[in-house]
Amino acid sequence: MTSDVREATAADRAGIQRLLRELHGDGADGTTLPEIRQQARTFVAGEDEIVGLLVATFVDYGHEPYGVVEELVVDPASRGSGTGAALLAQCKSWLEALGAEVVFVSAADEEAAEFYLRAGFRRCTGRWLWATAGQPA
Repeated sequence: MTSDVREATAADRAGIQRLLRELHGDGADGTTLPEIRQQARTFVAGEDEIVGLLVATFVDYGHEPYGVVEELVVDPASRGSGTGAALLAQCKSWLEALGAEVVFVSAADEEAAEFYLRAGFRRCTGRWLWATAGQPA
């Protein structure tokens, strides 16, 4: 049997809570689960010309809210100027204000991984790194 896949709506809340209780056990009282929240934000750096871009997402299904740095790129001529660190700091502040407990990022190469490690991230597995949202970048 194939299920129809679609975007969740407010009408799906009871079914989502039932499945989350299945995942997290009976201690996850469905009446206390907060509303599911998902957000995305794009941050840019530069005045006359955009020299840096960061795209992030926030997810909260009622347990352990988290954020993900989806994209972070700085124009090659502006690298090393603090632009990436400033974008990351702004992103982490936004995620912390939403209640994210942890921030994840996948580093494309070792140079990117070193940037995130200097910003307080720690290695997870493979390309993934993580940091607490409230930790300064």
